[in-house]
Amino acid sequence: MELSPIGLVHSSIRSRSDMPVQGVDAEIEIFSAYAGALSGVEENSHLILICWLHEADRRVLKAVARKVSCDLPEKGVFSLRSPARPNPLSISVVRLLGMREERVLALANVDLIDGTPVIDIKPYQTGWDCVFSATGHDRTGKIQKMGPGEYREGLIREAVNYHGELCPGVAVAVRVAEAATRILKCDLSMPQVSVTLGSDPCVADALIGITSARPGNRRLGCSGGDCYVFAGPGEEAVFCLRQGLENVDAILMGSEASLFDCDVRSRHSQ
Repeated sequence: MELSPIGLVHSSIRSRSDMPVQGVDAEIEIFSAYAGALSGVEENSHLILICWLHEADRRVLKAVARKVSCDLPEKGVFSLRSPARPNPLSISVVRLLGMREERVLALANVDLIDGTPVIDIKPYQTGWDCVFSATGHDRTGKIQKMGPGEYREGLIREAVNYHGELCPGVAVAVRVAEAATRILKCDLSMPQVSVTLGSDPCVADALIGITSARPGNRRLGCSGGDCYVFAGPGEEAVFCLRQGLENVDAILMGSEASLFDCDVRSRHSQ
């Protein structure tokens, strides 16, 4: 079996330890021999990037998600996104920002260091590659060990992946989700958490993307008002949004009290 690189990653990140969890903006230079294969790529908003992690330790079978915390439990590498694995291929979904010089792709959310060999590029197709109903492990322990900035970036990415853009409604939803996680003390995508949405379509989209709640799994309801409810095993948090919030940066930097009122209730007493 032979694999031949088709290009290289050009990134400002040169060490794996410096790579943010959400990746960075970077460029992919496709070798001139393969430039013709890029025809039509610019019609896609997102691409699947397959690369060879040339600095990975191929002897490792178990690892810890150290980017989050070294205190997390060790797992087999086939259950992790760790670069260390027997055949260190990376598969990541990246956003195409543009093309220049006919063979250089500008990309967002690239979690690959400078000089990483590119093996293949495929178009991301929502009908095939997106499984909204997919479930995974309970991330509660991982979330609790994340820094606030890392967790917020993850929420923003989940929300934008579903809604399509970072708008004021998405920013409000991210702040609501942060507070709900703190109150319920669990991963909001877990089956025991249900969500009741209010009337703002952008907030609703974002919270669906973050929680994976839907009517079919009986986790999603709609009140039609200005309140959004997260119900967990023992408590529920009711968020009533304030009006007139139009600036994304101000929403992300502002106090929670300026964004919403929150009422926490015991579900056992109802």
